[in-house]
Amino acid sequence: MKFIKDLNLKGKRVFLRADLNVSIKDGKIIDDFRLRQILPTINYIQKNGGKVILATHIGQPDAHSRTNYYDDSLSTKIIQKWFEDPSIHLASSALGANGVKYQTKYKIDLLKAVPFSHQDFNTILLLENLRFYNGEKGTPEERQKFAYLLKDLADIYINDAFALIHRSDCSITDLPKLFAPENRAFGFLIEKEIHELNKIKNKPAKPFMIVLGGNKIETKISLLKNFLEKDQDNKPDSIIIGGAIAYTFLASQGYNMGKSIVEQNFIDFAKEFLVSAKDNNIKILLPIDHVINNNICENNSFDKNAIAIDIGPKTIKLFSQEIAKAKTIFINGSMGIYQELASRAGTKAILQAVTNTSLRQGYGRQDQQAYKIAGGGDCVTAVNMFNLQDKFNFLSTGGGATLAYLACNDLKDLPGLNI
Repeated sequence: MKFIKDLNLKGKRVFLRADLNVSIKDGKIIDDFRLRQILPTINYIQKNGGKVILATHIGQPDAHSRTNYYDDSLSTKIIQKWFEDPSIHLASSALGANGVKYQTKYKIDLLKAVPFSHQDFNTILLLENLRFYNGEKGTPEERQKFAYLLKDLADIYINDAFALIHRSDCSITDLPKLFAPENRAFGFLIEKEIHELNKIKNKPAKPFMIVLGGNKIETKISLLKNFLEKDQDNKPDSIIIGGAIAYTFLASQGYNMGKSIVEQNFIDFAKEFLVSAKDNNIKILLPIDHVINNNICENNSFDKNAIAIDIGPKTIKLFSQEIAKAKTIFINGSMGIYQELASRAGTKAILQAVTNTSLRQGYGRQDQQAYKIAGGGDCVTAVNMFNLQDKFNFLSTGGGATLAYLACNDLKDLPGLNI
């Protein structure tokens, strides 16, 4: 793999494909974690004499209904405002003579953007939401035309959108092929993600634990299957399953989960997985009690109309005790609806249990902290919400991409890593 430090950027226009797909509410960015993670790459390009052509998508606009679709609520103008905030610092060597911070120019018309790509190398040319264009996810013909439009903006291509390495958007897979091999590479974020995730993917320190939550089993299947098939050095010793996905696993064991979310089409998978995990000596922990309308209900006591929204206190204790034994922990997803006060206790408690893990080294010796990674949008947002970000070894910007990377046996299976 080639990385940005392998390229000469001086005097070059650099197309930087980032993933700045931030959550927006009432016209404001809720969590700027992904934005901050791209700053090292932007700083490096400017410090080394390159012009940043910054490209991203936001949300899922319906670009296929017409050409050049526009939705102001999903415009990158909100990112432009973030970059121009005085609290966002540019590397000092890249500051203009007047001390100006990041400056951005915003264009939706790519043809008109070309002249700007040659101007003001100390500023950023921020493109509009790539998914406003039907070529980003369209037919082969649409994608080819769109790729050539984007290619006209730059001399060098850098992919630093780790959260999209498992996707096949035009700007991720088609566009880099138009650049010579010596003019395309990966940014610092992808390099860091791979380095840190490899500590889990390849011979993690034992005991190794995976903590999974969230709403959809489908996004976790490849990860779960892959880790069952790994050799003993790479298999998890235990897997905690919480959040809404746990209800399907509990239902597969014959429990009535009331009206809680149960994915009926994955009942058989859940049942087979639990059997396979046992055969592979992997300990599986499922919730034993739940929060329902401010009450606590155990697995065998669900009312037919009950809807679980969080794990209960007995489950928190059970999970926390198991977490305390681990030397390596990967957590993905939440235990409940952490955005709501009545259903955030489980997520907060489990994240705190993860960050509190340390391995006793004996009298008079400092405790050795377990290695901890959190991945996934909701999980990382919760980590930041509870101010626990400094207690993790690494926070991954990927959701499905992180799971896909950990699950894959061959990097060729990930389109975004084949440039």
